[in-house]
Amino acid sequence: MSAFNDFWAGRELWQEPLFAGVLAAALLSYLGVFVVLKRMVFVSAALSEVSGVGVAFAFYVSAVAGVDPHTHHFGIPILLDPTWFSLLFACLAGVLFSLRPGHRKLAPETVVGIGYIAASALVLAILNSPRIAQEAHAVGDILFGNAVTVPFSQIEALLAVGAVGLLIHALFFKELLFVSYDSETAVVQGVGVLRYELVLNLVIAVIISVATRAVGALPVFAFTVVPAAAALMVTERLRTTIALSVAIGIVSAAVGYYVSWVESLPTGASMVIVASLFLVPGLLRLLRRGTV
Repeated sequence: MSAFNDFWAGRELWQEPLFAGVLAAALLSYLGVFVVLKRMVFVSAALSEVSGVGVAFAFYVSAVAGVDPHTHHFGIPILLDPTWFSLLFACLAGVLFSLRPGHRKLAPETVVGIGYIAASALVLAILNSPRIAQEAHAVGDILFGNAVTVPFSQIEALLAVGAVGLLIHALFFKELLFVSYDSETAVVQGVGVLRYELVLNLVIAVIISVATRAVGALPVFAFTVVPAAAALMVTERLRTTIALSVAIGIVSAAVGYYVSWVESLPTGASMVIVASLFLVPGLLRLLRRGTV
């Protein structure tokens, strides 16, 4: 009980980061249902990495231009803000991942894998450039987030992109779910698969880009995969799956943050571990069915 009392006594320190973690988890767990149904779980990792390229590239361009993009004094070009570069790169990647290669031996997953590898290499190359050596720590904080301290501006950004993303999903929910669940049948029935896949990927790209800045790459990737997978293993009703996935994400973020605070553990990793525990009921169900 004393651990909880200590945690509660420090609520002024964790209110904003905890809210950011829970908000990001809820948004990503919702989108994760579409990601898992579409069998594109690696897309979230690739988009996070591509967003990182945008951030690193913003610092590199700013170093060449002689300005500091993480200080917002009057006169700093707004287009050099890492947030805009991150969003631009993520959206471009979202468009690229929506395209079909048109080659029978080159699957869409291959394009995603190439994007992830190229983005990882670019981030490493830029971070080790002597031009931004003095800014490496600041770049790392922006790239991988910090679920312990989250500026309120990042919470506002999460709320904004989350509201827009949910509005788009409310308008095109059936179409987005159809192309995610069974794109081949959607094509046969004349649904604009490419159009709706592009919308879905752009929404995912924008939210992942902003969430990565707030809570870090590891929990972002985990929340787009683990809660949805855990929910799908215990129920076959899609609306129930969505509700359960969001609930798992919220609980995992809140409990994970509490455990990390009490036990002095990494926040992002604690959230992921708690989320992974929700896979156990589904795995036991599969074992009872004899499918594993």
